Amino acid sequence: MAIAQNNFTLYRGKAYEGQISTTDVVEVVSRVVESALVPFGRAVIRGTAARSCAPVTAATTAEDIIGFSVRSLAEFSNSSPTNPDAYATGYPVSHVASILHRGPMFALCVDGANAGDSVIVITAAGDNLGRLSAGSAAGVTLNFVRWVDDVVAGEIGEIRVDGVLAAPAAGN
Repeated sequence: MAIAQNNFTLYRGKAYEGQISTTDVVEVVSRVVESALVPFGRAVIRGTAARSCAPVTAATTAEDIIGFSVRSLAEFSNSSPTNPDAYATGYPVSHVASILHRGPMFALCVDGANAGDSVIVITAAGDNLGRLSAGSAAGVTLNFVRWVDDVVAGEIGEIRVDGVLAAPAAGN
């Protein structure tokens, strides 16, 4: 017998890293992952092979970033969801990743952000490599990617990618 859902607010306002946040027109491209697992909701750079991508590194600049990994229903997990510790949360090497070039998506905000803040990609090694933040966080600032609303540190927030990912021109 099915259980009736009687609480429609249970998951309202919740999202997952890398989830596209609207049905508006978005620009998502496919790239083969080159060197290491690309977790969902992280910035990625152009790979060395044609139509490939890789995770950001400490040497990444704004010009290197080609987009953000988004969740795709076409990708399978190598483990059962009943074992969350071993559940794949990204695109493994040699798999095809979906990369958002333009449009809105949800991402974890490491240090918190205010609506309209520029997105900063964390390039320090560790669990937050490629994740996003704002304010005075150390990393690469993207001049056409903004936080949509205020986000508490460590929570999921929405970003909007509105143009080419590039650093501000010299002297600005």
